[in-house]
Amino acid sequence: MSATSQVVDGVPKEATSTAQSDIFSLRNIAGGATLAAVSGALAYSLVLKRANLDSSTNRQEVKLGPPVQRQSHEDPEVLKALAATRTSHMKAYDGATAASYVAYHLSDSVFIYPITPSTPLGENCDQWSAAGEKNAYGQVTVVKQMQSEAGVAGALHGSLAAGGLSSTFTASQGLLLMIPNMYKIAGELLPCVFHVPARAVAGQALSIFGDHSDIMAIRQTGWAILCASTVQECMDMSLAAHIATLKSRVPFVHFFDGFRTSHEIQKINDMTTEQLEL
Repeated sequence: MSATSQVVDGVPKEATSTAQSDIFSLRNIAGGATLAAVSGALAYSLVLKRANLDSSTNRQEVKLGPPVQRQSHEDPEVLKALAATRTSHMKAYDGATAASYVAYHLSDSVFIYPITPSTPLGENCDQWSAAGEKNAYGQVTVVKQMQSEAGVAGALHGSLAAGGLSSTFTASQGLLLMIPNMYKIAGELLPCVFHVPARAVAGQALSIFGDHSDIMAIRQTGWAILCASTVQECMDMSLAAHIATLKSRVPFVHFFDGFRTSHEIQKINDMTTEQLEL
């Protein structure tokens, strides 16, 4: 075949086919992100429908979003009650259960996709939701599994933009796939929390060992970062992250060591739903 037969309108045939392939890929990515955002918005609309149904059935007003502050935490009576409650609720938790417990009870919706070592966090929330356990706002948290971490990020963005309180759990390459939407969420000042059992990013070979390389990769996204080093801190820092993001409208990444902390079982001071409602 002659060289002239490989040129179309002055452009090499190979370059034309490559450009068409790139355009097709970009369209697929854009379409997937749009569908994920719509899915997130629909999930939050389901939460609203449940709230309206409960309101009409029980004739009680149900409000979504952050609970109304009843008393100042500086009140001695409140501090005394909190101290008494915490000392009487010692339980054996692992880091994954501690973080997911707070995330479930302080979220309207949770979007998940399994990736080691964050899979147990999503499984916990899915089990609680299936069992009908109510969160701190009096509703059953909606838990949705997406087709990938990119879909999770798009669904989160859509839910947050619609006014929902959403969370997710991920690690390693999964966190890297969420970076484009993390920029959007931070730029739009949407309160959100990611719980990340940190894991090495795969380079020359796949690795599931604990590492902070995934966290270091998202420092420039505009998200605040909190670190927990024990199982007790996993629960405490989870609560701190959810409170701080609501007050500051800055999204937070709460991370802890994958396996070393996420799967370590310790006896900790548990938090009750009543405490979370404060």
